[in-house]
Parts: sequence; C-alpha cells; structure tokens
Amino acid sequence: MATSRLRLRLRLRLRIVALILFTTTGANAGVLHDLADDIAARISALRAAHAPKVPVPVAVKWRPTKLTPSFELGAPLLALAAADLDGDGKPELYAVTTREVIAFALSDHKVKELARVPFTGDAAVPAPRAPIGTAVVEGKLLVASSSAFVRGVRVAWHGKKLVGDPGDPGIELCAGEHVPLAPGRDYFGDDKAGYYGVRCSEISDATGKLLRVRGTLGLTGKLDVAVARCEGEACQRTSDVTIAKAGTAFALTDLDRDGHPEVVFASANPPGEPDDVRVVTLGEDDRKTKLKKTFTAGGVAALAVGDFDGAPAIIAAVRLVGSTRVDLWRLN
Repeated sequence: MATSRLRLRLRLRLRIVALILFTTTGANAGVLHDLADDIAARISALRAAHAPKVPVPVAVKWRPTKLTPSFELGAPLLALAAADLDGDGKPELYAVTTREVIAFALSDHKVKELARVPFTGDAAVPAPRAPIGTAVVEGKLLVASSSAFVRGVRVAWHGKKLVGDPGDPGIELCAGEHVPLAPGRDYFGDDKAGYYGVRCSEISDATGKLLRVRGTLGLTGKLDVAVARCEGEACQRTSDVTIAKAGTAFALTDLDRDGHPEVVFASANPPGEPDDVRVVTLGEDDRKTKLKKTFTAGGVAALAVGDFDGAPAIIAAVRLVGSTRVDLWRLN
C-alpha cells in the first residue's frame, strides 16, 4: 500500500510540474507535459506488471520417463536447474559439475547438449571433503557455484553463444545470497547449527498474493520449509513445515498451480542403495505423497523443475556412485 501511495503522489507531482511549466513557458512546455504523461503511463504499466496474478490450476499426470541418451558429463554432477535463458520461450536444462556448466535442450523425451562453460579462477583451498554446487536462476542469468573453485560463474546467452563471467566468492544459495562453506567441509555453518543447502522459490497463492518459500536442509537430514506471504516488500511468515528425512536433492515449486507449494525431494539413503523421489504438498502429511518414484540402478544426484510444454515438470538426474555419467528422467 505504501508503494502505491508513493507512486500516486509522484504522478500528481509530475502533472503539477508539467502544468506549471506549460503556463510559464508556452508551447515548449507541451513536450514536458508529454513527458509527464509518458512517465505516468510507465508507472501504470509497472503497477499492472506487479498486480496479483491468480494461478490457473493444471492437471498433473505422473508418467516417469527416461530421457535419451545418457550423458557423460566428464565430472561429478553437483546441481541442476531449468530456465529459459535464451528467450525462445522454451526452458533449457543446465547441469553444474565440479568443472563447468553444461546446457541441454529437451524435446520429445530426448536430450541434446548445446554448450559448455568452464569455471575459471583459483581453486578452493582447502578443497572440500566432498564437492557441492548450486544453480540459481536470476532472470536471464544463471549463477552457478562449485565448491572446487573460489568464485562462481555467471552464465548467459549472447546471441547463439553461451558465455560465462566470473561471479562472486562463496556459494550462491539463493539470488544474491553468497555463503562460504565450512573450511574443508561439505556444509555451511558449524557442527551444531550447520546445514547442507538452501533453496528459494516464489509462487502465487490462490488469490494471487506472492509467496516466498525457503527450504533449509540441516545436518540431521531435516528439511525445514518456511512460507511467507508478501504484499509489496512487506512479507509475513505464514507457516513452517519440517520434513523429517530428506536428501540433498530437493526443489520447491507449485506443480499443479493451485497456489499451494510442493516439495520435491530425494530420499536420504546411503550411496549405493536404491533411491527415490517424493512429492508432497506443504501442510499435508509428508507420508502422504503425490508421487514416489524409486530408482534401483542409481542415486538421485539433482532435481530441477521447469515449465516444459507449458506446465511445470520435474527432471531428475540419476547416477551410479562415483560415476560421471547420468540418466535424466522426466517424472510428469
């Protein structure tokens, strides 16, 4: 509300200034009057762009399908993200390894490699006990982090070429949030209050209000998810949900676009054992899953959600322990 009143006052002041200039400077003031109208129109457009957008529910059909072919990444997979960075209206899939970012195109259950961008700069010292990484989408930019390097890489398309620029030090957990790993470890913080990772997501609730969802995976395997409802820049936490046991691969989304967030997470099984992916709606019993897909041939290394075919879809990357070859699965 405060932001709306500020914009209204600005609009009125611009019109008053234009009117004064028009009456004191004659015909030349007409240009300033047009400028005031143009600014007022831009303010109205900005207000319309940020108006509540009520989500339109979609039906989710669970059809786990292995995409072809399998891919040799050349290095361990750390993270996965889906985003339309090239602006063609179709999301790409981005895999972050310890050494580089790899872009893929998905079509008709097939995967095609598009380009690779390496991490550059100094290697992390001391090297982490086990490498971790993140992939955070910021508009038409992907910020990728690998604990094997001091700095991340900012990846974007320049025409038909995928390029990378050096990023900030530390691991980017959410947009603009960079945190250093515990020295030589694969987690953040200390042994008492440490955590393996954070994911952030923004969705609209059933009335069109913005929901900011943040999930933090603690060292005990508990996934704590906080939801805040926002009006303008003012946000109020509405719920806190804990999933008792989750793996390091998880994502926050609204799969059926009904205004209620879902958590997509892999199990916390030890390496080498069968792994599974589950989908639960926040606020419901985490034992009551919308989906449970078990993988017996490998563990779930990373998860991503993208609007493939116009609706949110889950992509899971499955690999054998120690392997740099991955299978990609589309779960819905």
